[in-house]
Amino acid sequence: MPADDRNIAKEAFSTPEWRSAADSLFQATGVTVSVMDFGSCELLAGVSRCAHCHLVTDIEAPSPLNCFDTPPSADSGPARVMCRAGLPTLIAPVLRNGTPIAHVVVGGFVTSTRDRRRLWELISAKGVREDSVRLAVKSITVVPRAEAEGYLQVAMACARTVVDATAERLSSAERVEELRLFVTAGQQVVTTEHLDATSLGGIAEEAVSLVGGDSGAVLRPTGGFFEVVAHTTGWRGALGALIPRDDTASGRAASSHRTVVARSGRGGATGVLALPLLMGDRVLGVLEVRLPASQLPVDPERVARLDRFGRFIAIALEREDERAQVERAMAGYAQLNELAAALGGASDMDAVTKLVSSVLDKAFEYQIAGVVLSSWGRDHADVVICGDVTTAEIEHVLSEVAGRDTVAQPFGSMRRVTHRGEVCVRAEERDEWALAAVELEHGDLVMGYLFVARADGGRYKAADRALLAGIAAHAGAAFGRVALFTRIRDDYAKTIAALSATLDAGEHMPAGHSSRVMEYSMMIGEELGLPFEDVEQLRFAGLLHDIGKTGLPSELLLKPSKLSADELQTVRAHAELGASIVDQIEFLKSLTPVILHHHERWDGSGYPSGLHADEIPLLARILAVADSFDAMTTQRSYRKRLSIAAARNEMMSGAGTQFDPLVVAALFEALDTQALAGGTGLLAPAAAKGRQELPA
Repeated sequence: MPADDRNIAKEAFSTPEWRSAADSLFQATGVTVSVMDFGSCELLAGVSRCAHCHLVTDIEAPSPLNCFDTPPSADSGPARVMCRAGLPTLIAPVLRNGTPIAHVVVGGFVTSTRDRRRLWELISAKGVREDSVRLAVKSITVVPRAEAEGYLQVAMACARTVVDATAERLSSAERVEELRLFVTAGQQVVTTEHLDATSLGGIAEEAVSLVGGDSGAVLRPTGGFFEVVAHTTGWRGALGALIPRDDTASGRAASSHRTVVARSGRGGATGVLALPLLMGDRVLGVLEVRLPASQLPVDPERVARLDRFGRFIAIALEREDERAQVERAMAGYAQLNELAAALGGASDMDAVTKLVSSVLDKAFEYQIAGVVLSSWGRDHADVVICGDVTTAEIEHVLSEVAGRDTVAQPFGSMRRVTHRGEVCVRAEERDEWALAAVELEHGDLVMGYLFVARADGGRYKAADRALLAGIAAHAGAAFGRVALFTRIRDDYAKTIAALSATLDAGEHMPAGHSSRVMEYSMMIGEELGLPFEDVEQLRFAGLLHDIGKTGLPSELLLKPSKLSADELQTVRAHAELGASIVDQIEFLKSLTPVILHHHERWDGSGYPSGLHADEIPLLARILAVADSFDAMTTQRSYRKRLSIAAARNEMMSGAGTQFDPLVVAALFEALDTQALAGGTGLLAPAAAKGRQELPA
């Protein structure tokens, strides 16, 4: 029997109205009227015991177990049963919604004088004195069977009346209580600027009381888990804890959009009620209530009442989400200005992508976000992951964004950022994603897309899309500017590469010397983790490091014999001459100190300024190592080419005197890494011999 019906039965048959009706029937007819719960074997209402019971039984108080050898079952219909005292009793169920909630028992009578005689013999057989037997039997009313059944009908009519009245009264009281809870919770929501764990926990307390639960918590979906965002007193678990969705009542409630009640505890004695908190088709969370055994099974009316309250909680969560969304949007718009300023200093595609991804991360709720570039010879996706996401889910979102099957036609390159999540394996993929994507445009050219996607039930609204469009506008301009800058830089690089090749030829240097110096310099710079701008400086410094030699006599540069002191001084002047040349070109002006000092030595014995150690600009130290290494490993008119091993030994011996030791180590590390990767480093001589000149 549901807990509510049991309460109604107890309340109804303890009312003065029922006691008055039962007493009146007894006084008018002599029959006793009691009410029993055959399910729990309780006496709900009735006399202490019939008058003759003590003569034939030893029972102290009436109950289903005491009054009957075999108590009727809880779902018994109308029946005539002999009590243990040998008297006939009539029983009939009191129904509520078609279910027996109690049984009315009419007894304390016999139906004929023959029954009286049988009762006389029964009591006498117990050894009771004759006068006592006579008094006891005489007190038993003779009620014909049809008449007794009529008395039962009268008692049943009274029982139904008091049950209906009690149910209505309790229902009314519960509605008043429900209304009070709504008002209380509503005041909390309205007067609280931020629906935090404390205020939401208070609302959860009210909800739990509606179903007589022990404790409860509000869970929000996050990836494959629920996060505990608020809980009541007595909840076993911490705020922020993650609860698995799979194989849990809350998980089933979220999936089915239906309330789930499941047995729990040892032997299934207690229960868990999981109510999905829905806003339309979206699951904003789950209210999980832990139920004691006394509240099982849960009355459907209480579930319906909790469902109404759950909608209220869902509204509160929606309101909180909107507030948070507005705050994020405001923060996002504030970040737009910062983004615009930061993008102004970004000089390569990767830097722009990282800045844009960072803003997406701060401004939106998402599980997958990123940038897709599909123009200017690029076919690349940068994907930022938040929470647990599968590879198939990433491909699903990217296919929607790019408008193509990225499994069949994968991107040329893709980078995943997982500092706030990870790529996982899940039995069931989520295919209901909310997606916001905007085009990245530069002029009339669509160069790619900016996107955010979520599968936690949330949706992107117009304000989100407007913010995303604002970010895309800045990002598009930045990508366009970087692309233009890249083209200009590449054109310069090609021009300078052609010039450097002319210089190499004029000096009768091995073909590609300047380009190789450029390559080694950039490899060292990247190995040292220098910023993109510094690595680009090394590109042009490598190509132009000997431009000062254009002002020297060719017979001096090509002299096969040892130079005199004066000649050597003249040759050494090429560093200052080269610096003065690039210093006159605005685009190359920043190379001046690099070219000027690329012949300085770590121990201070170099030229032209005799700088020592860290006094030498870092890029000049790098250029010195790259220039010397290539000079050692290529044939010159005045010196033979060294083997790779010999060159490494000579570089190592010069580390700390001629060269910066860290720069030398970085060169070797970069060459080794390149060789291991199958590149054309000098540790892979076969490949190196056959390689093409590196593009500028």
